Amino acid sequence: MADIKDQTLTGRVDLDGNSYVNVVFDGATLFYEGGKAPIFQNVTFNEGCSFTFQEQAGNTLAFLRSMAHPSTNMRFIVDGLMPELNA
Repeated sequence: MADIKDQTLTGRVDLDGNSYVNVVFDGATLFYEGGKAPIFQNVTFNEGCSFTFQEQAGNTLAFLRSMAHPSTNMRFIVDGLMPELNA
């Protein structure tokens, strides 16, 4: 786990378990594999940034996407997991 402060990051950034304070992500590709959630505080994402979810995180995201499909009648479960997205 690393504490990254007051930096501009580009290229590949592995997020798991790290803390980012006063960081600018500039055209970075952010990778999350499902480990300890990163902490973001006062960060900026400039153009060209993207997120890639791999390993367990990718599997969880795929599962949530499959549940959210209208044919499953389970969209309410996904919405209930993250009600702040519906505010």
